[in-house]
Amino acid sequence: MYKRKVTVFDFDGTLTRDDTFISFARHSLGDMRFVRGIILASPWLVAWKLGMISGSKAKEKLYSFLYKGLKKERVMAKAKDFFPQYRENILSEMKRRKERGEKVYIISASLDLWMEEVTRKLDVNLICTNTSVDSSGQLDGNFSSPNCHGEEKLRRLLVEEGDKEKFHLTVYGDEPDGGDAALFRNADKVIEIQKR
Repeated sequence: MYKRKVTVFDFDGTLTRDDTFISFARHSLGDMRFVRGIILASPWLVAWKLGMISGSKAKEKLYSFLYKGLKKERVMAKAKDFFPQYRENILSEMKRRKERGEKVYIISASLDLWMEEVTRKLDVNLICTNTSVDSSGQLDGNFSSPNCHGEEKLRRLLVEEGDKEKFHLTVYGDEPDGGDAALFRNADKVIEIQKR
């Protein structure tokens, strides 16, 4: 039986060479606000490193200190001139798979603040961590979805695509024992990207 083909690319460390959470924060906020946010979030970052809280909790705290109170549309506008350092060979693979008619996703723990623009430019589907706003359109410091990491990546893909038995899944990722593990376990084909 023919199965439709779905290909998933992780973003940070797979399509890019760096962590775009940090690079976009510096790009969109400037060094002063960025450093201030890091300092304020440092107790939660230390607690995460010591295994006292989850990485997702530490990430949301850092995000809150960096962005809370800013207009979401103004932050997202900064993504128009944000250019991550892509791995050209992986971008070529993405283009090849699109040309073959496969349905292509980027599934990332990175935030919609920049990922919506990234995937618009690349013309692929997006599943990521979403941010929420208050009644005035300001970022309220919270995520409106769970952090899109690990099992959440797989759960969100299955919400979009349905029964795994009905599609052939190829996954590109760089964290077989981390954020990409659930997708790797359920993939028909895995392309592991080596970290450099």
